[in-house]
Amino acid sequence: MSEKMRVLDMLENGKINAQEAAQLLESLGRGRMFDREQREQVEEKFQRFANDVTCFAKDVGEKAKEMYKNVEPKIKKASQSALEKAAAALDELACTIHESLDKAEKENCCEAGTCSCCNVENREN
Repeated sequence: MSEKMRVLDMLENGKINAQEAAQLLESLGRGRMFDREQREQVEEKFQRFANDVTCFAKDVGEKAKEMYKNVEPKIKKASQSALEKAAAALDELACTIHESLDKAEKENCCEAGTCSCCNVENREN
């Protein structure tokens, strides 16, 4: 698509008004949108912007790296603590279940006549 068609397309899509389109078309008619000095100024501004973005990206990267370095031990410590608490809770649950099973087994054994756990004959039978 030619530059003139792009200007007309921008006008049609409402991105620029008729006066701006006329100015752009006039500039294109002269063969250039910017003179040499304007072009150099624009290039210089783009170069400064690119340098600023590069510096900003480096700073953000370094800060993120430092933040992770400071947070990593805390995450490990919190994870270890959570695992220890979960293991303790599971141990307690296992003991409770084991005690309940032992109690139920003893109760069932003593109801059956001769008690296998204490070798005493059940008096009810």
